[in-house]
Amino acid sequence: MKEIKWLWSLLKGYRAKYVLSFAISLTTPVFAVINPYLTGRMVDDVFTNHITTTLVYYIVLMLILRFTRTCMDYGAVALVESSSLGMLYELRMKLYRHLQKQDMNFFGSISGGDLMTILTSDVDMVRHNLVFVFRQIFSSALLYVIAAGFYFWINWKFALCMIAVTPFIFFASIVYRNKIKGIYKELRQRLSKLNSDARENIEGNRVVKAFANEPLESEKFDDKSQSFRDQNLYAQKVWLKYYPIIDGLTQTNAVVTIIIGGLFLMSGEITPGDLISFTSLSWAVTAPFQMLGQLFNDLQRFFASAGKIMSILDEEPKVQNTGSYSPAKEGFRGKVEFRNVSFSFESNKVLDNISFTIPAGKTCALMGETGSGKTLIADLLSRFYDVDEGQVLVDGVDVRDWDLNALRSHMGITTQEVFLFSDTVDSNIAYGDYDMSADEVQYFANAAAARFINEMPDGYATIVGERGVGLSGGQKQRIALARALAVKPGILILDDTTSAVDMETEKYIQQQLKQLDFNCSKLIIAQRISSVRDADQILMLENGSISECGSHSELLERQGVYYSLWKIQAGEELVA
Repeated sequence: MKEIKWLWSLLKGYRAKYVLSFAISLTTPVFAVINPYLTGRMVDDVFTNHITTTLVYYIVLMLILRFTRTCMDYGAVALVESSSLGMLYELRMKLYRHLQKQDMNFFGSISGGDLMTILTSDVDMVRHNLVFVFRQIFSSALLYVIAAGFYFWINWKFALCMIAVTPFIFFASIVYRNKIKGIYKELRQRLSKLNSDARENIEGNRVVKAFANEPLESEKFDDKSQSFRDQNLYAQKVWLKYYPIIDGLTQTNAVVTIIIGGLFLMSGEITPGDLISFTSLSWAVTAPFQMLGQLFNDLQRFFASAGKIMSILDEEPKVQNTGSYSPAKEGFRGKVEFRNVSFSFESNKVLDNISFTIPAGKTCALMGETGSGKTLIADLLSRFYDVDEGQVLVDGVDVRDWDLNALRSHMGITTQEVFLFSDTVDSNIAYGDYDMSADEVQYFANAAAARFINEMPDGYATIVGERGVGLSGGQKQRIALARALAVKPGILILDDTTSAVDMETEKYIQQQLKQLDFNCSKLIIAQRISSVRDADQILMLENGSISECGSHSELLERQGVYYSLWKIQAGEELVA
């Protein structure tokens, strides 16, 4: 099975420990048979034949065997825990690194709750099967073989009677296994939906409270929770249909042992010690089959979880880091050029044959209606997506020929939806360079008009709530701007960065951007003309194309869309 081969590959570096623990575990069935055998011999020798001198011998031998088994069990547990936890760590890190490489297409196609389920419960289920289920399956099979062999060695007639019921238990277990196929895959999907709903609700708690929609959200979560519960109950009901059959057959075997054993004892075919041995070990031929149900449950969960993990690891990003161009920071100029660029989301064409150039050190602004492709242009420049047609060039080199990390290291980006980490303000600003001094952090914070930080309870050491909870929209934008400036980028991308700040603060920020102490080309995306009027060129996007291009004064002279927008924002009525 591909899942088993995949799991074996994950154990690289830990296989020796795991195999040794597996081998030690397989000695357990041997010890399980030895003690009943010794008990039977002791009954015959001491209590039946009155050879009392052997009593101490049997007791000491049984104590030594018990101590040896305990030591071996301890060693097996230590080895399997060490190897499985090592594998668990490697798998989680492999998954996390793989997720870090994924592009926007991937994260747009899978929910965060599903990813969290994979990184937590799915990974834990893989380890559970590695530690318990696989070892238990082999150990149980070996126990049955050894116990059956022991029975036949003592008395083959009695042995046949003892194991006659086991094929029926095995058949019932196989029927149950076939019945639960698919049930646990659906159970895992419902758990993923439950986690996604909970995560979304927690992240959007402000919106929920703003609309007083707690009852609706509770009802939605209740639906998901009930769906997960119902599937769980269905899985348990299926098991309960077969459990009485399996358990009943197991108990029948105990009755057979007493009745048939008594008859054989009275006829003289077995000794009292043999009957004690058979009775003490009767569980060994039924317990393995009795456990099959639970083992099949866990196996189905393993296959569902492993399949999901493997599908994620097989998912290759569409944006591949195959380029090698990586100039030194001193050699970076920051010239940007879009050449006949087109891009579509599935069948929806967002950009159509876009061409423009941003000379090194100049400022270009993008304006247009919502959905006109402004943010997408920034995403293509950062290579969050790859173009369908045309080229995006930085310093004359196609971004696909750049080393991806090198390309992005020359950029400072503020996204439309500001994301701050649950960390100190200082750490959020210095995210691109953790070696940055406190003076530098404060310098860039001041350049971003984030003087409010000094008034916070612990200043720059204040812990920002998750996703910036506790800060206003304008405060988050200014911290994000400081973070983008702090890496001293050759290209600065500002996506609606000052939309939540007042006009006076915006004017101060614009002044600071004009006097940066490093060379920087700027791409500004905004809706307010006050944010872009000083740009060297302004592009108006309409239906995925550039409808107008020029400076503020040039566009006003043309009296097109930009002029109309300026009149509206200036508070003047349009002349019909």
